[in-house]
Amino acid sequence: MKSTVTKTDKKVMLEKGKGNSNETSSKTSEGCRNIFVEELKEIYFTEKALIISIPVLIKNAVTDELADALKVHLQFTIDHIKRLEEFFNSIGEKDIMLQYEAMYGLVTPQKKQEITINPSKK
Repeated sequence: MKSTVTKTDKKVMLEKGKGNSNETSSKTSEGCRNIFVEELKEIYFTEKALIISIPVLIKNAVTDELADALKVHLQFTIDHIKRLEEFFNSIGEKDIMLQYEAMYGLVTPQKKQEITINPSKK
């Protein structure tokens, strides 16, 4: 899944931040943070997609060796997702996980109510 932020947009954000003032420096830091979070968001969404596709590959594996390798890869993917979720929680970006769930219809009625009642809650 591609981010809406293009490489050109990223370059423009960084170019705008060049200068010596504190205000410019803080804008640059925030711009870099936003780019970093967007990249991690892309990785998170990709890893979540792998959680769905790897079991299918395991089921269709021709050899036991391939199936075992895919099982190991699946475990690494699950661990990676957990680390990303911990990171998003630590920086106050819990909404990213809800966005994924909402986009793919994985939101339970209780979570839907939380999202509608307080959409700006982090």
